[in-house]
Amino acid sequence: MNPISSETPFDDAFHRAAERHERAWVFIVLAMLAVLLVGTMFYVVFDYGIVTQGASFFRQPSAAMDEPAFHEGRVVQTGSNRYAVYMVGHAWSWSPGVVHVKAGSLVTFYVTSTDVLHGFEVQGTTINVTAMPGAVGKVEYRFDRAGTYYIICNEYCGIEHHSMIGRIVVDPKDNA
Repeated sequence: MNPISSETPFDDAFHRAAERHERAWVFIVLAMLAVLLVGTMFYVVFDYGIVTQGASFFRQPSAAMDEPAFHEGRVVQTGSNRYAVYMVGHAWSWSPGVVHVKAGSLVTFYVTSTDVLHGFEVQGTTINVTAMPGAVGKVEYRFDRAGTYYIICNEYCGIEHHSMIGRIVVDPKDNA
């Protein structure tokens, strides 16, 4: 028996073995947490790498503006019920400011910026794209209802951010 404590030699050996096992499990848990943390960081970096290395990424921020359709923004009718809209966000407006399309049209938006990040959101729809210099965002949407849809900037872009509003006017279908 141990003269200092009332434990038997068996109890002493048991506690030493239990401490070794506890240390092993603590080490295993910490190692798993470290692997999970590093794995999460690699996933995030890899995921963002895929986004920024897409076909619409340009190395110079002004490269998108070399495309003639983006000079002042343009609406191009590409079919009987299809449009391509080249939207440019700049301090503190959208070009073109007003877009006219027919109800039932499929509209493809190509969105970029000339200066800072802007958020291209069309209220009442699922359209939400970040407009950034040097990158072109693409989104398609079918406008089935006639009416006016407002384009707002949902990324703070400066002192006049609140006045950065555009419009999409969806005209009724021709019954002819």
